[in-house]
Amino acid sequence: MHFWIKLFLILTLLLPIPTEVIAKPAQLEINAAGAILIDAKTGQVLYEKNSNKQLAPASTTKIMTAILAIESNRLDEKTTISKNAASVQGSTMHLQEGQLISLRELVTGLMMRSGNDAAIAIAEFLSGSVDKFIVEMNKKAREIGAIHTKFQNPHGLPTKDHYSTAYDLAWIARYAMNNPTFAEIVSTRNTSIDWEDSAGNEHEQNLKNTNKLLWMLDEADGIKTGTTNEAGPCLVSSATKDDQRLIAVTLNDKNRWEDSQKLLNWGFETFDLYEYPIEEELSNEINRIAVEYGIDTTVKLEASEEPFVVIPKGKRENLIVKTNVPKKINAPVYQGQKIGEVHFIMNDKTLRTIDLVAANNVEERTLANFLLNYLTTIFKLFSSWGIV
Repeated sequence: MHFWIKLFLILTLLLPIPTEVIAKPAQLEINAAGAILIDAKTGQVLYEKNSNKQLAPASTTKIMTAILAIESNRLDEKTTISKNAASVQGSTMHLQEGQLISLRELVTGLMMRSGNDAAIAIAEFLSGSVDKFIVEMNKKAREIGAIHTKFQNPHGLPTKDHYSTAYDLAWIARYAMNNPTFAEIVSTRNTSIDWEDSAGNEHEQNLKNTNKLLWMLDEADGIKTGTTNEAGPCLVSSATKDDQRLIAVTLNDKNRWEDSQKLLNWGFETFDLYEYPIEEELSNEINRIAVEYGIDTTVKLEASEEPFVVIPKGKRENLIVKTNVPKKINAPVYQGQKIGEVHFIMNDKTLRTIDLVAANNVEERTLANFLLNYLTTIFKLFSSWGIV
């Protein structure tokens, strides 16, 4: 009997095992030490390679510098360039000591010509010193969600403990591209700026964007190059097609132009941005939640974000949308308070989750506000009768 069992096991191993064949797209060959592709609207990660590895970001650092400058609301103010700013090495916009120039022109030179001198000038103008500005850079990075990033300067020249990740840079770029001024500057191929020298003479300077992708890819609309010996060639890029914006990051990548195009084109070819009709699909039972002990008996829900989700092309029928809300909640309810969630699921994987929040306040029903509402109702009734 033992012999027959052994023979059965041997024959079983030799026979082919029936399996379901799942067609998978060819893997993208990206040469970067760290890379990522995200959808800008949803933040969904479509591709990643070592995306959380801390690497030197080079001049992609300047995205954060530009954000702080633009959000200062001081773009039209002018500053005088210091000796410290004018003497910075590496890539510059050729600022001169004593030169008078607006913050707007500095940001333009920062992003288009990758001016290290502009970065120092911006830091000194906004914060009084580079050290104080760096504190603001790191604070803003945390607010955005770039928790694996540490800035030690405003330009990205090699410095100890100055690092970021592909994921963090994509998240910072996603935030930045929501600002129209930032988006306009980084999408500009050529422009000119005006400034005055120390003698009061006016000058015009032509600038050409260092981002070659703006000429190489029709859909490209940003964002920032970066290169140092330590960081290697880096690129944070953006492209928009049919109202969908994708953001790609390639760090330490000798083929950054080709790889960035490859990522962006692959994203557009492989995925669709789908808008879920949340107002139409949610039933009244879900859209209005019962409120106990409240002045109002129900509260209306709304999505905290635009109800978009990125899905593989041709797979719309595989998308499952699940709503998770309680049957009732207790007052008080505050506008913007999270009540439930909408989950977008495909192949048992949650692609995205959107919070459902209260669209209005619902006060708690107390004796005091009950009497106030009662008296208000009586007053309105008497007014309609002409008694008061």
